[in-house]
Amino acid sequence: MNMALSYLSEQHTRLDLGRYGVGSDPAWVAITPRFRASSHVIVLILDERTATPALAVKIARLPGDATSLDREVAHLRALQAGRSGGYDSIPRVIAYDRHHGHPLLVETALVGRPMSPAMVRRDQARCCDAVLRWMAELQTAAPASPDPAWFARLVEEPLGRLAAALGPGDGGDRLLAESWAQASALRAAGAPLGFEHGDLSHPNVLLLPGGGAGVLDWETAEPLGLPACDLFFFLTYIAFARRGRWSRQGHVEAFHEAFFGPRPWARPYVEGYAREVGLPAAALTPLLVLTWARYLAGLLARLGEEEGPAAGRESAEWLRRNRFFALWRHAVEHAGSLAWAC
Repeated sequence: MNMALSYLSEQHTRLDLGRYGVGSDPAWVAITPRFRASSHVIVLILDERTATPALAVKIARLPGDATSLDREVAHLRALQAGRSGGYDSIPRVIAYDRHHGHPLLVETALVGRPMSPAMVRRDQARCCDAVLRWMAELQTAAPASPDPAWFARLVEEPLGRLAAALGPGDGGDRLLAESWAQASALRAAGAPLGFEHGDLSHPNVLLLPGGGAGVLDWETAEPLGLPACDLFFFLTYIAFARRGRWSRQGHVEAFHEAFFGPRPWARPYVEGYAREVGLPAAALTPLLVLTWARYLAGLLARLGEEEGPAAGRESAEWLRRNRFFALWRHAVEHAGSLAWAC
């Protein structure tokens, strides 16, 4: 914490921190994520006038480890530069620097209510509507930037990483073969590319005072990523929250109820989004399957950056026990039952 505070004290005048209500001796709150793939410590700096968060300082846990912060800064700058006036729903980069050898990012804080499980249970419709509006705005505002290598980058590479990690046996071969078949259908159907967040769920999503969604933590984003995957990810989080089931079996049951059951409550959200952004219905099932395969591959990449290749076997075993592996398997096994009305 001293590192963040000393940096802000030294750079107070240069960064003009007074405009954010940050004094020379600001109040602060430290947040230390406990999930395995996290690589940062976060310090919230409070506005002395309102006692609400004004700035967020992200510090790499390890000296010299700038990989994920480099990505986040690049993504935030690209997002804000891509629209006149930028986005108030996304943090703005104030400074990106090194302090005593540690990469350090200072960004504006978003003030709102976290879309926690309790909030979802109280007002699911409001949470979903806010995120759907935000996603459609982001997708339709994305520049038309063709990428002939999109399939290799967004599908072949992550599936190849997953195959290498899982190895033969234990049903992984079958899941990968079915995922490749779905991916081939996606290439034929086509998909409009746009900014993909990559981890659109609590605690990264807020309900802002004006009723819109605010979105944090952009290190896993893809500037030209696949559509709908963020939506599938978010709606699955909503499914977990509304049932309050946090075991792996409970997650699978909630996931099935959302997308595959006799009255799949999440399907109208997906169909409305697809119509809004011009996404063919034939692309939706492949994207649902790929959401989980690609997320698992992303977890492997993040763990590899932090723990090194020696942890490969342990990571593969952990992966098979992961709830997202169970969701991937369920999506593959039930893909044939999906029929989208859009």
